[in-house]
Amino acid sequence: MITKNTFRYVLMALLLGAGTGCNKWLDVKPKTFVNQDDLWTDEQGFKDALMGVYAGISAEQLYGREFSMAMMDVLGANYDVSLSSHAYYSAGQYDYKQDFVKTTLAGFWTHAYKNIANVNNLLEAIDSHKDVFAPNMYELVKGEALGLRAFLHFDMLRAFGPVPATGMDKKAIPYVTKFNMEVQPYSTTREVIARCLEDLTAARALLSVKKTVNFGHENIFLAHTRNHFNYWAATGLMARIYLYSGDAANAYTHAKEVIDSKVFELLDPSFINSVYPDRIFSREHVFAIYVSNMQDLNAKHFRATSASTQLLTNKTAFINTRFETASGGSTDYRYLHLWKTEGTSATKYPAKFWMDDLLAGNGYNIRRVPVLRMSEMHYIAAEASVSLPEKIALINDIRAHRGLSQLPGTLTADQVMAEIVKEYKKEFYQEGQLFFFYKRRNMPALEGTGKPGNDALYVLPIPDDEIEFNKN
Repeated sequence: MITKNTFRYVLMALLLGAGTGCNKWLDVKPKTFVNQDDLWTDEQGFKDALMGVYAGISAEQLYGREFSMAMMDVLGANYDVSLSSHAYYSAGQYDYKQDFVKTTLAGFWTHAYKNIANVNNLLEAIDSHKDVFAPNMYELVKGEALGLRAFLHFDMLRAFGPVPATGMDKKAIPYVTKFNMEVQPYSTTREVIARCLEDLTAARALLSVKKTVNFGHENIFLAHTRNHFNYWAATGLMARIYLYSGDAANAYTHAKEVIDSKVFELLDPSFINSVYPDRIFSREHVFAIYVSNMQDLNAKHFRATSASTQLLTNKTAFINTRFETASGGSTDYRYLHLWKTEGTSATKYPAKFWMDDLLAGNGYNIRRVPVLRMSEMHYIAAEASVSLPEKIALINDIRAHRGLSQLPGTLTADQVMAEIVKEYKKEFYQEGQLFFFYKRRNMPALEGTGKPGNDALYVLPIPDDEIEFNKN
């Protein structure tokens, strides 16, 4: 929900956070009031507002750091933060009452709902200004906005909502669809999921006017549309949500639609072995978020130059075990190319987002954090499929593009699920997805933590300001 202070920030974000259009908005008066007649006079104003949301969710408090490669991956037990002097030590102990942890978790909530408010402001205006759009642009802008609203709400549900296996009818979070200061009631997990799917169904219908996905385009708004919430992002997110809610049949259908579209390629070994390696596997991105300060984030957290209290990596023994190097995993591209030593240090650093060796060749859109990928579509379809041979084939398709041998066709269903668990641990390192996988599966323990997987661990606390402001 939006506190009074957050509401002021929302208005300033509309004025200052929308990229190329901010100069026009700086002339709007007074400083914290957005004149709607000025804001929505043309198509570009709506595009700028949407770009402001993308810029907002790339903030370090969200997908630009904490909700992806930092705090959420600490909670997924991917890093060694066992020294009491480490900045993320308390997070690694799952001490949600410690000040740094509380502030970081509150940042998830505040920034997500701030951007939801910006989306809602756009959506409330767009239908009455349909005549300002060129053909298909109204559909694309509105479809992306609806998709982003569902995307942000679902991630707040995954973070702050109950464990789905036991909490579908428990109160979770507010699903906010209006741009106002009214306090919104909390919806149950089931209700939030239904609202997400409703928004995504509408988004898919609108976004179906353009199912192609570009790396570049003469129209800047249509360029690099893997960075936009495109039709396939809506479809893939629906697969993720259906699986989260326990609806395996619909999860399978939507994941297979993305896979069978052939729009997104699985990794070609030549791209990881090239002079400018594609370590983020960019052609597999269904939806990714552009993070402009990626190089600074690497220097702070993932390089030998990092201060020890900020360094996010793990011990060699952990890395070797994670990637099963003693039993064939030493050929895994994710092991060979996404971990590096530096200088005289023998420490290995997670290098998925390293940039220095890529900048000369401009890399492969290297400042992007993936949040929906083709590999996840394979894992969802494999988990949801009723056919054991198909489950194995779907996992083997990914393994073939990761430099690994094929799994035998004699595996049992339990063995296949064990392989899927291993894949989530390897595939989504630095992406913040593992904690949510554990939570969805209601797994009884987090590997290497000694902590039981229960509500106290999996359900992040609602921020204090929200509890004070919203008595619902």
